Amino acid sequence: MNKYQLLKNHIQQLMQQKHTTNILFVRHGQTNQNLSNTICGWTDSRLTIRGREQSNQLLQALLPFRDQFKGVYTSDLRRAKETAQISLGFPHDSLIIEDSRLRELNFGKHENIAYSMLDQETKDIIFTFSYKAPGGESWQESCDRAMQLVREKCNENGTYLMFSHGGLICSITYYLGIQNSIGNCSCVGLEYDREKKEMKQILFKWEMPQEENEQEI
Repeated sequence: MNKYQLLKNHIQQLMQQKHTTNILFVRHGQTNQNLSNTICGWTDSRLTIRGREQSNQLLQALLPFRDQFKGVYTSDLRRAKETAQISLGFPHDSLIIEDSRLRELNFGKHENIAYSMLDQETKDIIFTFSYKAPGGESWQESCDRAMQLVREKCNENGTYLMFSHGGLICSITYYLGIQNSIGNCSCVGLEYDREKKEMKQILFKWEMPQEENEQEI
């Protein structure tokens, strides 16, 4: 079984769970900032050719279920919107709803700085919940705004699809067991507890296959 068939199977299993509320998070495809290991929170970057290829590869797993999702949401940043449009086969504009609450962390004064240029103290904490970007957000704040969207929109049983960013997704999965950012165009399936208004568990994690000699940032 190839990896795309495996993802398709994972999504099929989500769809078959009629009595739970599930969310399929997808990280956007590769950007130039990913390649250069540059911090890119609210900076509105575009996909690379490889990023568009990754998004197109998701099409085979997502398209069969496009009209079965309870709702499809994307960060309003270009890299997430492009990923959503390509991987869903450029659907009618009304299908994909943009929402800024799915944006990446606002890194404030750390925006557009190469990770290698950060001081060691910042490197040690930037991917932990003790980090708060100077002039920007903390990971808890970014998680809270995304969860506000989930609580507002995910009010029925079924599966919701959300296109977002590696750090933002990690802020939601952090206390469930995934404490590192997933790769570009990778996916995580989560069960949401509507009564407790919190994520209940990770149902699966699927990583986009890498090309030979490709390193994921």
